[in-house]
Amino acid sequence: MITINRILFVLILSALISCGHQQEPTADAKPTIKVGVQEIAAKDQVEVLNYPGSIEADNTVSLGFVVSGRVTSVLVLEGQQVQQGQLLATIETQEYVSALQIAKAAEEQTADNYKRLKELHDKGSLPERDFIAAKSALAQAQANVSMTGKRLSDTRLYAPFTGIISAKLIDRGASAAPGMPAFTILKTDQVYAKAPITESDISKLTIGKEVLVIVPALNDSLRGKVTIINPQADNSSRTYSVKVRLNNSGKKLLPGMLAQMQVFTGKQQQNIVIPASSIVRDADDLTYVFLATQQNTAIRRRVTTSGVTTNNEVIVQSGLRTGDRLIVNGQTRLEDGNSIQLLLSDKSDLSAKN
Repeated sequence: MITINRILFVLILSALISCGHQQEPTADAKPTIKVGVQEIAAKDQVEVLNYPGSIEADNTVSLGFVVSGRVTSVLVLEGQQVQQGQLLATIETQEYVSALQIAKAAEEQTADNYKRLKELHDKGSLPERDFIAAKSALAQAQANVSMTGKRLSDTRLYAPFTGIISAKLIDRGASAAPGMPAFTILKTDQVYAKAPITESDISKLTIGKEVLVIVPALNDSLRGKVTIINPQADNSSRTYSVKVRLNNSGKKLLPGMLAQMQVFTGKQQQNIVIPASSIVRDADDLTYVFLATQQNTAIRRRVTTSGVTTNNEVIVQSGLRTGDRLIVNGQTRLEDGNSIQLLLSDKSDLSAKN
């Protein structure tokens, strides 16, 4: 009886030990995700310099009356397109009309006196000194008429060129004074794309060099030529301001729009170019990709880009090197360290390359 109990005890103990060695599956095990992979290789491409910038007006002018008076009408609104010579505002004219009438009356009297004295001078009956005084008085009277006439015309304010009213600083009933701004007008029939250029790249640009300007807000691009290169670097950023003049006859380009300037240098260089769809952005707008390791796991890698090609590919400035295995399909479902399974087509492609 004792022997049977010992045998049962040994059997139960062995069963308990074997159960203790069994590993239970972890609850947080991550599933294997199927992905597509592309081996990275450098490509020969024409060197393209990319610079972020913005659109600015060809000219910005602050307008105001050169005579004083009460504003009687304001005929334009802020943001309105105006044509060269268009009337913008007026001030009261009564004082200037009266001044002009007085000046004209004095001119008529002086002209009549000059006419009579000239007849005497021509007959030799008037001293030369008196004739010169009469002639001078007529000239002064005529100048006074011209000056008062200009003051009357200055009660009407006109647009000096075609553009946009960016600021309206007066209203009807307000008092205008010489030098006090009434409007700010932007000249926009032609505009500039302006960008800061680094010291290392400024030597690659010359006046007249063709530039492609991309305007994301319009989903359009325009070609222009470098018009202005500021020879003085900014003291804080140590960059040089470069401007490209653009035709804006369609009035679509507005000052302040973001722009991207692309300069084709004509030189060949090797770039790492990847599909734009392979790039992922996080909540902080940081750019990264996923790479496949030899152990079939996904690792996250930060990348810095420097431009976009016409084939919707992204030029990578840093973060990747030739031979890296880039995940191009399924990357949006990945987390750092996920197990991955390569799609059959990608396996064959990689084995052929390797």
